[in-house]
Amino acid sequence: MAGRPRDAVVLTEDERAALLLWTRSRTCSQARALRARIVLACADEPTNTAVAERLGVSRDMVGKWRARFLSQRLDGLDEHPRPGRPVTADDDALAHILVRTLTPPPPGARRGWSTRSMAVETGLSQSTVSRIWRTYRVRPGEQVAAGPRRTWSLPGHAEEVVGLFIAPPVCVLAVTSRAGRRGSVRTAGATAVGRLFGQDQDPAHVLAVACAFADLRGKHHTDDAAGADLAALQDFVQQVRSAVDAGASVHVLAHGVPAEDCDTFERPDGAARSSLRWHCAPSPEAWTDETHRFLAAQGRLSREAASDPPRLRDALLTWSTTWTPTAAPFTRIAAPRPSYDIPAICGPGNDSNVRVARTLDEHVQPGAAQFSVADASPGAPITADPVVAMLRDALLTGGYRSGDRVREAPLAMRLGLTRRVVRAGLHALVEEGMLDLLPGGATAVPDIAAKDVLDLYALRASLGALLIRRIAMLGRENLAPATAALAEVRAAARDNDHLRIREVDLRYQDALARIADLPQAAGTFERLTARLRMFVTVLDMDYSQACDTIAGEDAAVHEALLNADGNEAARLWRVKIERCVLYMIAQLSEDDVAPYLWTTLAGRPRMRPADPRSAVH
Repeated sequence: MAGRPRDAVVLTEDERAALLLWTRSRTCSQARALRARIVLACADEPTNTAVAERLGVSRDMVGKWRARFLSQRLDGLDEHPRPGRPVTADDDALAHILVRTLTPPPPGARRGWSTRSMAVETGLSQSTVSRIWRTYRVRPGEQVAAGPRRTWSLPGHAEEVVGLFIAPPVCVLAVTSRAGRRGSVRTAGATAVGRLFGQDQDPAHVLAVACAFADLRGKHHTDDAAGADLAALQDFVQQVRSAVDAGASVHVLAHGVPAEDCDTFERPDGAARSSLRWHCAPSPEAWTDETHRFLAAQGRLSREAASDPPRLRDALLTWSTTWTPTAAPFTRIAAPRPSYDIPAICGPGNDSNVRVARTLDEHVQPGAAQFSVADASPGAPITADPVVAMLRDALLTGGYRSGDRVREAPLAMRLGLTRRVVRAGLHALVEEGMLDLLPGGATAVPDIAAKDVLDLYALRASLGALLIRRIAMLGRENLAPATAALAEVRAAARDNDHLRIREVDLRYQDALARIADLPQAAGTFERLTARLRMFVTVLDMDYSQACDTIAGEDAAVHEALLNADGNEAARLWRVKIERCVLYMIAQLSEDDVAPYLWTTLAGRPRMRPADPRSAVH
């Protein structure tokens, strides 16, 4: 049955243009877009039955919006007030409730904000606060669970969060992945989010608030601002691709970005260092659930005190509390990873003994003794007590953070020892310099600040130069342990094993210290090594791009020692130490490190008359 013809809908050019704009807008509500499609279809079809069959809706709905448009034109497609209890929380109140959870909880709160404390703060009922939190997936202080993967989910081997972009209603999270690391295991739980979030204890909650705020404030977004936001998003993506390591892929989890706009970002760019993949979530809730799944798979940060502030949380709190419809988008990009190949203060042209360093593939001079790697690695920590060795390994693999207290009971249970034995072993590690002793006999992981790094390396630079000059006087026949340790360094560099090379490099240095036959100086040097080993582990230093550089530095020092050139070996040692200290300080969050403090502590390198003054800081 065709149905009776109804009153014809005749559209003006302006009305047709407005209706078409609503159907194509990415910021228009779905309800308004559907009403616009119904009116457009009514202009083509004379009966409600034909329009209902065409759009897959009921005839009553078609009749309602045909009549509403004929009586009120475009204004009739707006929502009319509905009967019932008025809404107690408007958009501003909702935004306040969401953003307030980013602030410190009230005094006396055990874990953080609760629905009860938030209700007292805002004057709303506890059930209203609970309903708002459930709607926007906001759960302050709760541990997130890994939900199911979807076809648009981030890859399972995604490694690190590197950027966040918010331009209501658009919300974009950028993460990286590297080919061939599907089975990689992290050494610290903060690796996935540390560069962007600092030591924030609840990054999943911060992202949930970010997405909820974008969805809530997106209702006030205009189509005129969409073009400006798209340009800002293009700049954000370009900056992210420039900031990540070469060879890494960038995966973008997005909501509110039309598919046709995503296609413009995936065009090949010859200058780009990384590939780009888009993962579009169908709703804000799906976006938040996916971030929870990703972060749950990366592990959770320790609840111990941390020195690094929650940087992203603070920046988002400032932006959201001052947001207006004309505000610039929120953009946060992780700082590029520091490069190990930082030019040292005393380069090869800043001392009297200048020569071209050998490459890794070159062999030592003919006639020099060749040694194989022994079963007992040269330079490995010497410990007569096996319990101390077990505790050392447990601390280096336990995911401790700077300043964490070492608790005896969990270690005793994990290793099957008594607490008395564990306490004695921890005190032995304090004597080694690996841990700090607290009042009452407790132990803690050392606090790591730029001052501590400079202090340690200044001592290590001076003491190491003394030992190296002593080794050069003893002759090459005493270098057998160091040569064997150097072989381990070269093997780790050849395999590009950045976790192993940071250990075997320290073992090579300790092997040199033992050769010098200066027991007290060597003992002090090895205690500094134990503390440095803890620094490297706590900061989770990434030497993946520096394996060849480290091996080349060790090989250059070793060659100078084989040639009995103590001055050149000491200079090369200084170059290596300066590169290490600058790279380690770059991992810290402190921004007020004096640029010349290292030169003040370690002294200036000796210059030749022909050297330019600008060669030295």
